[in-house]
Amino acid sequence: MGRIIYIHVPKCGGSSFGAALRLRYFASQSTIGLDQGDTTLTGEARILSDYAARQRALHTLVASGKRMIAGHVQYDPDFHDGPAAQYRFVTLLRDPALRFVSHYHYLQRKHPDPARATTLRGFLDSHEAQRIASQYLFYFAGQWQRPGQNTGALIRQAIRNLGRFDIVGDLGAPDAFARDLRRLTHTPLIRWHRNAAPVPLTVPPELRAQIEALCAPDIAIFQSQFLAQAA
Repeated sequence: MGRIIYIHVPKCGGSSFGAALRLRYFASQSTIGLDQGDTTLTGEARILSDYAARQRALHTLVASGKRMIAGHVQYDPDFHDGPAAQYRFVTLLRDPALRFVSHYHYLQRKHPDPARATTLRGFLDSHEAQRIASQYLFYFAGQWQRPGQNTGALIRQAIRNLGRFDIVGDLGAPDAFARDLRRLTHTPLIRWHRNAAPVPLTVPPELRAQIEALCAPDIAIFQSQFLAQAA
């Protein structure tokens, strides 16, 4: 089996497939932990500190020779060209509007914050919603969207970076993703569900237009990967 770095974007179903990969690579695998940043910081500074610490952990694991590494880490093309040149890169995406709704409800269940709106409708106008809506931009182009920002260059950068991945899966087509993983690892994978929402989620019809406008950069990135395949 080849070496794999599995970039796990939040709320894209990555926990289940990541667990299956770790089982196959049980003798040489690692998951990068969360909350490694500077605890004296708050807000975005704390989040960015955490991601920087995860990136350092990824470098350490690659240097140590771990064969399968999974984590909520950003893609770095220079790292791919350098220390991680012998690794296959894999990620799993999801319809951005559904991913956004799932992420909001996950935060409410696992990380409640009195400053966060208690309804999805109220959350849409928040600064945090801008971050949550642009996770693909953040993971594959290095930045969240900002209000009024022209994100065209970042979208193109994310698409270029995803074009270098060995597998970009769609949670809406899990069987195809599982087949691609089997071909990559030359071994069958056990399938089970982990970290799933307690009830099926949908995008409220009355909020869909507003959510899709908020998720527009991520929608463009997502469609670049799958619309051409479906045509």
